[in-house]
Amino acid sequence: MKRILSFILGAVVLVVLAPAAIASDVTYVKFTPQQVLAPKVPETKPGEPVKFDQEVKELGSVDLKMSATQTAYVRSVMRANSATYRSLFDNEVRCTWPGGEQSYVTGQNILQKGASLEPEKEDVQLTTRFLVHPGVATTVTCTAYVRAATIRKELDARFQLHDGFLEFADTSVANTADGLPAQRATPRGLVRVGPDPEVVAREPALPYFTLAPGFTKLSVFADTEYKTCYPVKDKDCSKPPASTATFTLFVNQWNGDKLCQTSNATTTTRRMSYSVHHHYVPLHLPDFPVRADCEQRFNAYVLVKWQDGMDGGVQGTAVGLTDSRGSATTHNAGMSHVFVVPVKS
Repeated sequence: MKRILSFILGAVVLVVLAPAAIASDVTYVKFTPQQVLAPKVPETKPGEPVKFDQEVKELGSVDLKMSATQTAYVRSVMRANSATYRSLFDNEVRCTWPGGEQSYVTGQNILQKGASLEPEKEDVQLTTRFLVHPGVATTVTCTAYVRAATIRKELDARFQLHDGFLEFADTSVANTADGLPAQRATPRGLVRVGPDPEVVAREPALPYFTLAPGFTKLSVFADTEYKTCYPVKDKDCSKPPASTATFTLFVNQWNGDKLCQTSNATTTTRRMSYSVHHHYVPLHLPDFPVRADCEQRFNAYVLVKWQDGMDGGVQGTAVGLTDSRGSATTHNAGMSHVFVVPVKS
């Protein structure tokens, strides 16, 4: 009798526990602190183009079952320091599903610990954030990667991934009236920012979009990658001066072709050294009020104006990133981009 009872209780336990064994959404993962290799520039024969070797290290994944109309906000935060030599530090997130992918990457050089004139660049935190919208009913898996390299040819470098996390910060973000997320990445290429008055960049930029009635404010995010030297023939981008530029996030609401209201309160001026090469400039306007007496039509952009030093540029989509270190397969990833999270309360 005891054996029969034991068997019955065991069966009950199995029935109760079975649902917990079914895969469910994993919306947050913390990264394990670890040392990251930054490979040196590979040797090339005379006349061959310069090659680059980049470490691509997977840190963790989250997944979310989504409907065909659903949009989610994904965010990866990484902090790195203790570099043995100046190194490229990239925070990339690749969201994939059967037949589709969205990828974004932010990056900045991290300087050698205790040996630079810019100690604030020896400890770097990068955030990669964007809206993911598969457009089909599916499960989306987003994976964070740290990408690393050094530009010297003699020795590899290393730095410490201090901490970080990947998460779905919001699993249901409202779309535009067209059923798409309010988001755009700067296309491939480099948009020049220089001393001439007309050489300014309005990138990243989100063109006009319309929302359904009922939203009270917009939370607007704009992440700009700025290259400190605009490359042209016979120009040396490997030495000073620095490049100084001002970054201002503009958010506008319209009535037809007439401006109804605007906000440009979110601004920063950065002096960016050549040794850091490219800089991550995040901007966020969390509470842009939506006026009911205006049309629900908006746009947003970052105005980048040169102030001093070297002319530079806003970096567009990264093309041909290796899927893993040494792989023949590649993908593209958005860099400078802007997106909007509409809020109803």
